[in-house]
Amino acid sequence: MKYLNYIWDFDGTIFDSYPHTVRCLWDELTAEGLADSLSREDVEQHILVSFNDMKRFTGISDEAYERFLERTHRIGEEEIEPKAVPFPDAEAVLSAIVKNGGRNYLYTHRNATARWYLDAYGLTPYFADLVTAEEGFPSKPAPDAVLALIARNSLDPADCVMVGDREIDGMSGKNAGIAGALVNYPPFLPDGTSPADVTKMDYTAGSLTEFARIMGIEGVSETKAG
Repeated sequence: MKYLNYIWDFDGTIFDSYPHTVRCLWDELTAEGLADSLSREDVEQHILVSFNDMKRFTGISDEAYERFLERTHRIGEEEIEPKAVPFPDAEAVLSAIVKNGGRNYLYTHRNATARWYLDAYGLTPYFADLVTAEEGFPSKPAPDAVLALIARNSLDPADCVMVGDREIDGMSGKNAGIAGALVNYPPFLPDGTSPADVTKMDYTAGSLTEFARIMGIEGVSETKAG
């Protein structure tokens, strides 16, 4: 494998959660009378840049934004449809990394619901350490959380890569002095450019299975691509 330590983003990277996120957001935009002047496709494109970018684009109020976040964090029977689920190839890639002597870590802006999802889908055993919102680190692309994971797990930065579906994910890794990878990225950004064409990441992959192939992670079937 090219790297021993893989630091993963959660939403849009190992979990297909954006349909759920957009549904929760659209309900709040509708309640505020903003949905009629927006399209779901445009809104999702801005979410895929960052939530802050989405806030500026939609003009959602702070109160509605907080309600939106609360709804995305509902779990179990209270979770709003469509539910967040792992990408079909997520477990295969995570388990293959461990089987090949590597380790997985998680860095997400999501709160402790990330732990709930990992437990619910049997993915927790594949992770050596996690950083969620409760730790209070500055948001991506700040490097603080990545540096904390490296320090408390005694990792060699040269053996680490930060993996995410948005530029801010990988940049939190590159700003910490490690490699960055862009995976599961959308076809185009709000300005019409392709993420793969404008990224500063060291690696790009359209799926986790493709990323595993690029990384030389053995034991991941091509038929399990998301």
